[in-house]
Amino acid sequence: MDGNPKGITDIREYRERLEKLKTVDTQKEALINELIDQLDEARHDGQQSSLDLISAREERRRYHEHALELKQANLDLESLMNKKAFVLVLIDADADDYIFHEKFLNKEEEGGKAAADEMLLKIREHMRSFMKDSDSVDVVVRAYANLKGLGKACVKNGKMKSSIGDLHLFANGFTQRRALFDFVDVGSGKERADHKIRETFNLYIDNFQCKHIVLGCCHDTGYVPFLEQFAANDSICERITLLQGGTIERGIATLGFKRTLRLGTVFGSDEANDFVVATPPYLPTTPSSLVSKPPYINPEIDSERLGPVLRNEEGQRIDKKLFVTDASVKAVRSGRLCHWFYLRGECTGCPRLHTLPPLDLKTYNAVWFISRQALCNKIRKGKDCDDPKCIYGHREY
Repeated sequence: MDGNPKGITDIREYRERLEKLKTVDTQKEALINELIDQLDEARHDGQQSSLDLISAREERRRYHEHALELKQANLDLESLMNKKAFVLVLIDADADDYIFHEKFLNKEEEGGKAAADEMLLKIREHMRSFMKDSDSVDVVVRAYANLKGLGKACVKNGKMKSSIGDLHLFANGFTQRRALFDFVDVGSGKERADHKIRETFNLYIDNFQCKHIVLGCCHDTGYVPFLEQFAANDSICERITLLQGGTIERGIATLGFKRTLRLGTVFGSDEANDFVVATPPYLPTTPSSLVSKPPYINPEIDSERLGPVLRNEEGQRIDKKLFVTDASVKAVRSGRLCHWFYLRGECTGCPRLHTLPPLDLKTYNAVWFISRQALCNKIRKGKDCDDPKCIYGHREY
């Protein structure tokens, strides 16, 4: 007889089934523990992300505040830079190209005041053409000259009809008219005005409040080495305007400065101020269609006749004698001929006449005679002139 009652499962089978249940429970427990661990890790990561987000927001807030502070500081700096902004005008008033109109010179102090007003008006007109808010910028003018020597030259060439002392009155009126205008007497001596202009330029060119410099020294080759060091710097070059009196010296004209300004109502003569060419009928002209635009070159001119350089026993330069008639001088004066173009054969641009055919010897000498009424700028400054093609006066023969 079977010892295992019917209907009762073998105990081993229960044990096997129990072991299986234990295994399942173990797997369930492991799964639950794994899920709990992952949930805990995810919760930790979430907390860290939340902290990182808070930190990032705080950093962004600080960055934004710093950016606002920098922006305000930049505005404050810009305001400071523009608060006392100015345009500087430097003039070598010893030069013939920058001698004031006789209409100003002969009215003493009142003429000086009128010249200051006219210069301020024209400088502001020029600055409006490229500078924003230019009317809020001060205009500082420094004109340098040996007043004694300049006065003698003005009386000699007829620009002043009275005594040399009247030039001091003119300079006083010019200086007194505007608080920032000065006509400075540098006295006699070599390169006094040149030195003042160079040092004043160097002082202000790196000044952030100096927005622009108008430079009146385009007549002298001696300024070429000084100016070429700035011509290659675009940021400086943009802040310079060359003030053109007569012609811009060729060496300066080739430096590449982009802005030029002619103050025809301030410097020169009343004749030169008129930009409309009115040629007397007895002086033939070349058709305007055959005349080139500036710079003007006259290949027909024999400039060698201006030389050689003559000197006296003391080694001082003297001028050769010229034979001219009053009629020829009068005709040339009324014709407004460009002296540089018809004597030296070149001109970088001026309002005088460039349309005549080559001049005969009588007219050529008349132009030369008139040009020599203006004393050579180097001689006026106490220097020696060795340019064989210099068209200005030196000493009486």
